[in-house]
Amino acid sequence: MAPPAQGLARLRAAAADGRLDALCQRHGVHLLTVFGSAARDEPSARDLDIAVLAGAVDPVLLVNDLIELTGVGAIDLALLAHAGPVLRERALVGCVPLFESGSGRYAAAQLAAIAERIETDPGRRLDLELLSR
Repeated sequence: MAPPAQGLARLRAAAADGRLDALCQRHGVHLLTVFGSAARDEPSARDLDIAVLAGAVDPVLLVNDLIELTGVGAIDLALLAHAGPVLRERALVGCVPLFESGSGRYAAAQLAAIAERIETDPGRRLDLELLSR
């Protein structure tokens, strides 16, 4: 199996030649990003963190197609529609956006994720404070 950096390079190439577009359309994906250590080009990256915004998606079939496309066996898939505000922001800020089904979709999702994380921050802090007692 390929290392995560090589998998990201394969995803970039697939985005450039249209193969990633076809995969995303086949699976009903509206937005796809790579985030985490591989996106930051860290040599210690052990997996490829991929986030998708999609309607009804079969995550097993999607991961199988992503493994085939990237050659990376260790793919962590984040379904943004079901993710919490912190994960959603991490997957959309400082990431490598590779597919959006319409112009501005990535920017809108990114802004919404930032706003949601900011709005929910006081509640998370309170939860942590109460748990530490």
